[in-house]
Amino acid sequence: MKDLYNIFIVSLLLVTILSCKNDEFIEQTSPDQLPSENYWRNAEDAFSGLTAVYAQLEARSDFWGGWQEGRPVVEYYRSDYALPGPDATNYPHWMQIFNFNYTNGHTFLNTLWDTNYKGLFYANQVLNNVGKMTPEQISEAEKNQIFGEVSFLRGYYHFKLLSLFEQIIVRDELVTLEDLDKALSSRPETWDIIIEDFKKAATLLGSTSDSNDLGRATKGAALSYLGKAYLHKAGDPTSAATDDYTNAVTAFKEVVDSAVYSLEPDFLSIFNGENENNQESIFELQFKSGDATSWNATRLHAFIGDWSIEGWGGIEASTALVDEMKSEGMIAADGLYDHRLYGSVYFRDPYFNDISTNEMQGSTWDVLMNDQYNDTYDNHAYFRKWLPNYVRDNKFIGLNVVLMRYADVLLMYAEALNETGDTSQAIDIIDNIRDIHGNMPAITATTQADVKTQIIHERTMELTLESTRFFDLRRWGMLDQAMQAAGRTGFSASSHSYFPVPLSEINSNSLID
Repeated sequence: MKDLYNIFIVSLLLVTILSCKNDEFIEQTSPDQLPSENYWRNAEDAFSGLTAVYAQLEARSDFWGGWQEGRPVVEYYRSDYALPGPDATNYPHWMQIFNFNYTNGHTFLNTLWDTNYKGLFYANQVLNNVGKMTPEQISEAEKNQIFGEVSFLRGYYHFKLLSLFEQIIVRDELVTLEDLDKALSSRPETWDIIIEDFKKAATLLGSTSDSNDLGRATKGAALSYLGKAYLHKAGDPTSAATDDYTNAVTAFKEVVDSAVYSLEPDFLSIFNGENENNQESIFELQFKSGDATSWNATRLHAFIGDWSIEGWGGIEASTALVDEMKSEGMIAADGLYDHRLYGSVYFRDPYFNDISTNEMQGSTWDVLMNDQYNDTYDNHAYFRKWLPNYVRDNKFIGLNVVLMRYADVLLMYAEALNETGDTSQAIDIIDNIRDIHGNMPAITATTQADVKTQIIHERTMELTLESTRFFDLRRWGMLDQAMQAAGRTGFSASSHSYFPVPLSEINSNSLID
């Protein structure tokens, strides 16, 4: 990271301007220079700086090593319900993540570390420079809007890093040459920084965004992540406080009471690009169809899609996941399984072999599998989320990815309520989600312990392949148990709950060993 910061500092802060009377000399300025007389002149410049902060979200500024391969491999492969697809064995660095035999020199660790710190650098740069702008340059309302969004994003980047790495460097001020080398912060200290940023964002941001500003942070996003931070902190033995669950309840309750969001009845439409930025979306990563040179397009669907639908075959779902999602039986109101099963995975089932009502990628399971594998493939399953209706012939597309949605908030709210003794309200919330998204009856659990078990099941039903599973298992203290059940013998919670600080940071930062 020191090398990355040196590039930024040299180009952004220490620009040398050369001038001379001789015509052979001209004034020279770095094309990357932001804090010069050419920038931070007005609100337009300030919002342009803010755009640069957003551009680092989920490592999408590094298309292949970050968004397209790094993030999904790191976040999906470590789930106990995921398996490498048939293409994965061609990539040893993918299999190292799956088998938990990676080292601190792994390329994905370095990429995710660097891109998130890049976001922090830009965030602090905006806060520093916009803070110096006069009322003639930018209105107080515009300044507060920018401060709110940047505070949210700074909290988000720190939260992302702390979720991945056991210890990180807090960067809550603009980096100078003097503090390029900085020691790791403790987890409690980092949690405090994250929580304060989300709190600040919630006080400055409005409840909704203009239709021209979709994808920007709102008060609801700040409160949702504030509640999530408290919930994850409660499950962190290094940092947990007795009031974490109570604080989570307070944050989530404000989101619910705002009445801005509601559950989307068409569960599948949340993930296939047909219903983007819907009533359930709280924070959504915006993509636009493009090509290999467009950082704002995606091919995530190709990584997820199996060969049988002309995807790359990067990942499969385990049959254990299908079994868990079918575990309540065919008790939906229409005699099917929980409808979230069909919207999350596809597998050999009468549902996916009925071309008249439930086609999958324009065909049936048996036809797709026989054409590709000359087999019915009974013991295989694939993920359906983040796939457009047709993977074949879709290359760089604009299918959005929801990072926070209302159903997740409701389930976290129910969990926090249950942990603080309000089990009856938690049950009501769970039943509402099951009814709208799953067409399922009310649960029978009544005790706090049984409702906790139900919440674990509901988060599987609701949030599979939404980058929550590994982190949920960790905060519940269930990683070893889950990985053993999945046959992931290379895993040990004591060694693999978090990634180590990347070797590149250790080599370039004298205060880390």
